[in-house]
Amino acid sequence: MDANDIKRRLRSINWNFDFYIPRTGDSLYPFDCRKHYSYPATFIPEIPYSLIETLSKKGDVVLDPFGGVGTTFIQALLLERSPFTIDINPVATNVCAAIYELFNPDLDMDSLEKELLDICNDYEDSYDYTLLADGYQKELREWYEEKTYNKICFLISCYNTVQDRTKKIILRLLISGCLVTLSSQNKGWAYIADNVKPKEDEYKSKPVFELYKTRTRLLFSEVNSHLKNCSSSFSDFYSKTLTEQRIFTGSVADIKIPSVNLIITSPPYPKMIDYVKSQRMTFGFLNKAYQEFVPREIGARCRRTQKRTLENYLESMNTINERLSSSLKPDGFLCLILPDYPNDDQRRGIIDEMIRSYESFGLKPFFEYKRYIPSHRRTISFQWANLVNEKLLIFQKEK
Repeated sequence: MDANDIKRRLRSINWNFDFYIPRTGDSLYPFDCRKHYSYPATFIPEIPYSLIETLSKKGDVVLDPFGGVGTTFIQALLLERSPFTIDINPVATNVCAAIYELFNPDLDMDSLEKELLDICNDYEDSYDYTLLADGYQKELREWYEEKTYNKICFLISCYNTVQDRTKKIILRLLISGCLVTLSSQNKGWAYIADNVKPKEDEYKSKPVFELYKTRTRLLFSEVNSHLKNCSSSFSDFYSKTLTEQRIFTGSVADIKIPSVNLIITSPPYPKMIDYVKSQRMTFGFLNKAYQEFVPREIGARCRRTQKRTLENYLESMNTINERLSSSLKPDGFLCLILPDYPNDDQRRGIIDEMIRSYESFGLKPFFEYKRYIPSHRRTISFQWANLVNEKLLIFQKEK
C-alpha cells in the first residue's frame, strides 16, 4: 500500500474501540494480556494489533521499548512479525515471558494445565506454610488475612520447589496474577505503591485456590483458543523466534536495539504512575528488592514533587527517542500513545516539546488521532480521572 492507502485505512478504524465484537469462527483476534495480570495503565490490545496489521507485513521486526506485560509483543507474535520488547520492570517482563512460553505449539498444554491445577491438592490445612516464607516473602503477611496468607505461602513453596522450567515460568505468572486480588487492600494500585496497608477491620479471607484455578483455566483456555486460530505457518515461525533473545529487562538507553520496521509503544506519562512500586507484592513473592528499580523508572509518580521532574522526564525521553529513531529502517513507523493534557496543565508543554523534537531525529508526522479514555479506566485513580483524552501519533522515518 502507498501512503494514501495506509492513511485511508488508519482513518477507517475507530481508535476508541468503544464497541463490542463477538468472537466467533476461526478468525484471529487480539490477545488481552491484562486479563492475566494486574498492571496499571496498560493500553488495549486492539491498538497495537490494528497498527501492526496496517503498518507492517509478516516477518517485519516490531519493537515496544516500554513493553510492560507484553501487549505489543504478543500481538506481533500472533501476526507473525518478529517481536522484541524492553521494560525496566522485571515483574512486567516476567509476565510477557510466561505468555510467550505458553504460545509454543509444541507444549503439551493439557498435561501442563492438569499439573498446575493439581498443585492445590497437596495443601494441608493444619500445616503452617508461613514458616517456609523467606526474606521479602515474610513482608507479604501485612497485606493478607491470616489463612489467606498461609495458602499463598503454600503456593510460593510449590513454586520454590518446581524444577521444570516451563512449569515454573507459568506458575510464577499464575501466583503473581492472584496476589492483588487476594489482598485485603482493594483500593487500587496507588495504595499499594504508597505502601498503605489494610486497616485492622479490612482484613478478609479470600478464596485462594478457587481464584488460582479459575485463572489457570482462563489462561490456558485463551491461549488454546488463539493457537487454534493461528495460521498454518505459525509453528515454524514460533520456532524461528526462539533463536535469539527477544525480551529484555532494562532501560532502552542501555540495551542494543535491533534494526526495526515498526515501533509501537505507550511511554510512561510524566508524574502519573509508579509501575515498579505498584508491583511490590510480586517483588516480595520473588524475593526481589523493588527499591533498586525505582530510580530507573522514567516519569514516576513518586517523584512528582521534585523540582526538575518534568525537565528530567523530557531529557530522558529525548535521549531514548533519538535512539529509537536511529533504529528505525527508512520508511519505518514510530507509533505512540501519549497523554492529551488540558491546556492549563504544565505537563502539556513538556509533551508538546517532546513531540516537536521528533522531526529533528528524521521523523515526519504521518497520522494523528485523538482518542478518549473509557470512563472505567479513568476511575482507577484521581490522576486518570483528570485525563480524558490520549493521542495516537504516527511518525515515519525519512529515507
